[in-house]
Amino acid sequence: MEAMGTNQYHHRRSRSESQPEDPDALAPELLDALIRAGLAVGAPLGADAPGRRAPRRGLDAAGRDVVIHLLDLPGDAAAGRTLSRLGELKALTHPGIAPVRDVILLPDGCAAVTVDLVAGADLAVVLGARGGLTRAEAARVLDDVGSALAHLHAHGLPHGDVSPANVMVTTEGGLVLIDLFGGILESGTDSCAAPERRGGGPATPASDVYALAALLRECASGSALLRTRLDRILPDALATDPQQRPSARALAARAPEIAKPGRVVLSDGARLAAGALRAAVARPTRVVPSRRRPRSSRRHLTASAARLGGVALIGIVGVTAVMGILGAGPAAQVASMSAEPTAAAPTTSAQAPEDAAPESLLDVVVELADRRDAALSAADAAALAETTVPGSPAALADTAVLDALAAAGESVDGLDTSVLSVVEVALPEGYEQTWPGARAVRIRQSQPASTRTGADGTVRTVPAQAAREVVLVLVPGPWRVAEVREA
Repeated sequence: MEAMGTNQYHHRRSRSESQPEDPDALAPELLDALIRAGLAVGAPLGADAPGRRAPRRGLDAAGRDVVIHLLDLPGDAAAGRTLSRLGELKALTHPGIAPVRDVILLPDGCAAVTVDLVAGADLAVVLGARGGLTRAEAARVLDDVGSALAHLHAHGLPHGDVSPANVMVTTEGGLVLIDLFGGILESGTDSCAAPERRGGGPATPASDVYALAALLRECASGSALLRTRLDRILPDALATDPQQRPSARALAARAPEIAKPGRVVLSDGARLAAGALRAAVARPTRVVPSRRRPRSSRRHLTASAARLGGVALIGIVGVTAVMGILGAGPAAQVASMSAEPTAAAPTTSAQAPEDAAPESLLDVVVELADRRDAALSAADAAALAETTVPGSPAALADTAVLDALAAAGESVDGLDTSVLSVVEVALPEGYEQTWPGARAVRIRQSQPASTRTGADGTVRTVPAQAAREVVLVLVPGPWRVAEVREA
């Protein structure tokens, strides 16, 4: 095939830029301000709500996975009170509260608040997948969330929007409160909001207690015994008069009356996915879009993040290293071959254009990632072969992956590796002779859990992989992966 020259690259890019503007894209001035603050900005987590932008995935300057909340500050003295509350939230430390890392003032009366990204699934998704919780799990919800609320209230800070969507179930089975800005911006989620909140009243500790009690009732679906236990301990917490409600600490102390608190069990990937759909129907304003953005928005993020010097793309692309994508196995053995290139796998690829834009390799990686993820999910050997150099270590490793899946009678779903950084590095000695025009990039990546489905319909989860670095050797004509090396 013809090599991808400079003219082709610019033609492809200009065609992308002619597409309609991405509705999820931030205003350029706002995006530039976030980048100057050291943040790499990724895809939105949900949809915008009236008067409030959807939070976004991101990386902070320290390389931490964070959620970026963009808040419009009031234009009067209330702005000072809002900033004071945000500062107080930043000072809090509690295992049941997602840590606020930073508060960044932005132009035009806006602030960015970065909060640690919690690994797990929100309680709305868990309930959507399972219907309800066990007594031990409900006791854990009351214990963890009640304790977190008590800590907030002790510092004079109501949460304001306690609901299943704002409680994360961690991978360890604990509960963490997220979205701590309901007391500033919202009236609460209708299904859990106290009567005074639905009437437009401010968030208070008493309204949080009511919301927690209402949340617990949602956890009791399908369990008559749990409903009976809750009916004994929740009547005063659900009182119409806020003055009659107990404190969050007093309510949390009743957890043993439900059962001995146990860990909340996360369903497997397939059931959680189904639960997410059901939860989205119940919460239409929180529909979570696909993490795979249209290509035009990816390039927009690529160009913006490149201004940081090292490019960080969060939750946008899924570059899957040939090694270890599906765990140890034949693919890993093939990919761990000698790093020395062999003469048996040369290619007649044309020389890469020396004047290509610095971010052009990022576009190459994005396109290869799209095609490779789709090919692996579809078990399409021909499409997968088009992403690697024929006869190369990468091609052999990919063939081994598909052979192993076929032998096991399994299909794969949920492959979505996040690339945290992409930096061009020196090509290893001797590779230019084997693969003319080759270039090398070092990428840092992490991978969430994926699933494998057997021929009998059995679904099993492949655990998430921690962040690690690998080096990709890319060969033009068109661009393909020749080898994946440990960084």
